Amino acid sequence: MPQSSEQLQSLDANEWTRRIWRLHDALKICPTDLNARCELALLLEELEELEGALFNWRQTLAYDPNNLKAWEGIGRCREGLRQTRGA
Repeated sequence: MPQSSEQLQSLDANEWTRRIWRLHDALKICPTDLNARCELALLLEELEELEGALFNWRQTLAYDPNNLKAWEGIGRCREGLRQTRGA
C-alpha cells in the first residue's frame, strides 16, 4: 500500500533507491499492480522526477480510469512541470 508523503520523506537515499528498484521489478512482473504503481509515482514525485511520476499516474488511469489518487497525482505533476518550465 502506498505510504504517506511524511513517511516517504523519512527514508534515506539508499532506501529510496531500493524501494524504487523493488517497485520497478514488481511492475515488470505485474504491470497492473496499482498499489505498486501508485507508490512508485509518489516516490518519483517526492524526488521531483515529475515526468516519471506522470507516466505512472497515467498508467494507473489506463487500468483504473476512476482512480482519484491518480487524477490528483496528474494534477500535481502537471502543475510542477508547468512551474519548472516557466521558471
